Amino acid sequence: MPLFGGPGYEQSLASGLVVPAAAAIATALELSASPCPTVLACAARGLWCGALLAGTAFLTAILHGLRVGICDFWGGTTFFALTAGFGALLGGLWGAAVAEVSRRARRRKLAAILLAMAAPLAGIGLSVARFYGSPMIFAFDPFFGYFSGTLYDTVVDVRMELWTYRAGSAATLVGVLLVASAIERTPQGALRVALRGSCRRTACLALGVASLVTSMVLSAEGASLGHWQTASTIASELGGRASGPRCDIVYPDSVLADQIALLIRDCEEQLVAVEHRLGTKLEGRLTAYEFADANQKRRLMGAAETSIAKPWRREIYVQLSSFPHPVLGHEIAHVVAGSFAPGPLRVGGGLWPNPGLIEGVAVATSPDDDELTSAQWARAMLDIGVLPPVRELFSLDFLGHSAAKSYTVAGAFVAWALDRWGTAAVHAWYGGESIETLTGKSWPALDKAFRESLAALPMPSEASAYARAKFNQPSVWERKCPHVVDALHRAANQCRDEHRFERALLFYDRALARDPRNWPARFDRAWVELRYGDQARGRNDLARIRDDDEAPRTWRDRSQEAIADGDLARGRVAEAKQAYQEIAAHTLDEDVGRTLEVKILSAEETLGHRGIVDLLIGEPGHPVDPWLGALSLGEWMGETQEPLPAYLAGRNLMLHGEWIRAATHLDRALERGAPSERIGRELLRDRAICACATGDAEALGRVDKEVRGPDSPFARSAGGRRDWISRLIERCTSR
Repeated sequence: MPLFGGPGYEQSLASGLVVPAAAAIATALELSASPCPTVLACAARGLWCGALLAGTAFLTAILHGLRVGICDFWGGTTFFALTAGFGALLGGLWGAAVAEVSRRARRRKLAAILLAMAAPLAGIGLSVARFYGSPMIFAFDPFFGYFSGTLYDTVVDVRMELWTYRAGSAATLVGVLLVASAIERTPQGALRVALRGSCRRTACLALGVASLVTSMVLSAEGASLGHWQTASTIASELGGRASGPRCDIVYPDSVLADQIALLIRDCEEQLVAVEHRLGTKLEGRLTAYEFADANQKRRLMGAAETSIAKPWRREIYVQLSSFPHPVLGHEIAHVVAGSFAPGPLRVGGGLWPNPGLIEGVAVATSPDDDELTSAQWARAMLDIGVLPPVRELFSLDFLGHSAAKSYTVAGAFVAWALDRWGTAAVHAWYGGESIETLTGKSWPALDKAFRESLAALPMPSEASAYARAKFNQPSVWERKCPHVVDALHRAANQCRDEHRFERALLFYDRALARDPRNWPARFDRAWVELRYGDQARGRNDLARIRDDDEAPRTWRDRSQEAIADGDLARGRVAEAKQAYQEIAAHTLDEDVGRTLEVKILSAEETLGHRGIVDLLIGEPGHPVDPWLGALSLGEWMGETQEPLPAYLAGRNLMLHGEWIRAATHLDRALERGAPSERIGRELLRDRAICACATGDAEALGRVDKEVRGPDSPFARSAGGRRDWISRLIERCTSR
């Protein structure tokens, strides 16, 4: 497992779960049999034992790292020291304390072992209790150190919260040692505080007590320092709360009143839609925590980019996003499915959670608006030979595949099961019964029938190439240095966004030195070089990605588009149009294809060319300026009756939450006629969203008629986005 190559998060967590308990047991057994002459000597012996075992664990990581390659020696070493290293010292110190108690026990060894394990296990128990009883999924612990809480947030670094937490641990260590120096052992073996005639011991005792008090104060202030949170502390930090008939929304108090009303409506409507699909009703209220951004969500509950649901608490945790929220329905599905799930966690599989079933039900219940459905993507995987056996995904092996592959196939299979055997069978399966018993088919027979159903689906010819790009990616367990590479990539992108381009290039280079085949980092580096650095080198680097047959199709397309954008910005219109047309002819990405068509249609118009460069590309050496883009778009709209600028104005107004003004421009573009099928599909989608946001039933009816009509721009589309719009219209018209 590459993640355990050298010191790092996984190795530190594993060591933290084992080494402190081992240090406590070893110290307790040794000192209970043969006590030291002084209490301070016993404490020092415990620290020595912890340090020795921590050093052994660290040396093991270094040896493994030398074999497979060390990702980040100094960063990993710091992380190890602050987690398992500190934990081992505390474990040894706890073992010394246990020895004083267990020495007089009738069964000394058993007492020493059980008491030594009690504190590390109690720490784990407290973390589990906090996970169960609060929104937080992360954990800080005296012994194992730090648990990030989610597999899919790959950036796990040394946070300031870990430093302040270990400041409390250091205060504990110092306090115990100082207090131990003021305690002596009587001839009978009892312990007593010895202060008479010794100012040094009195001072040590006072300083020790002060250190221990400092540790307790830091622990008590854990919420403000980010060491732990509760529902009330998170709600207090966010500051806003609003309620609908069944949904309670906790949100940042900077959100405006009209946005709050839309948050409530979105939750209420998506809840009803999920209940209808699953054939059940959620008892009680649902609480949605909507954080300002990924950083705030990570700080307060532990997950950054990953959205989370806790069905047993009837709570979901997402980031604020545009209406309709892209993942709200998915997380609500987890909570609603908990209504027919047993056990304390209310998740699929019963007492032993089944991640494939949990996520499969959510994907099947609330699919995204991709061009292909989950079933069609599964069919594409079948065509290229990467579709895993479905039984494998409905076990812990689900976590061994990339998230894109495991979520998609699990969702496609559950949707197939829902359509074939109905909600009652899926409810029972989710509740812990065997799918084989419920269907009367073995897993191999189910797998065969599922594959046969996929083989009958209509598919676009380009699906296989894009499936390779989407699903032939390694899981986090198989990647080399994912935490370090993704952290460097994130730092590079942040520098890029701050216009610190030379520093961004340095971070990209450091990431690529560890993972030369990291396509996102390779593309971003080449793009920054093309736009703000050595243009010739950037263009050559993008061309190499474009021409690399081993590169994923999506990154080859993006590289070709980036080169064409540079050509368009420099006035080389013919070359840019030819590249755009080549990509648009085969891409399956609806958003990419539509944007390419917008660039093609506007390239040869003087005002259109200026508008698109200002709005989407930016002048060479300058980032996109929204003010310039809006100015150029306004000039373009004033000089033409073409639908394209009206569509762009409507879409940008919609993205800024100006629903009524957006609808006016979108209606104008629809009246003038969409210039392409892709743009026509997006026009109808955007108009449906605006109508849903404003409660315009008449407009929803018009859009529904257009979507279903014989001349609909969706007539020749694959179906995923069309189905999404139909579900949106259905949920909004049934309010």
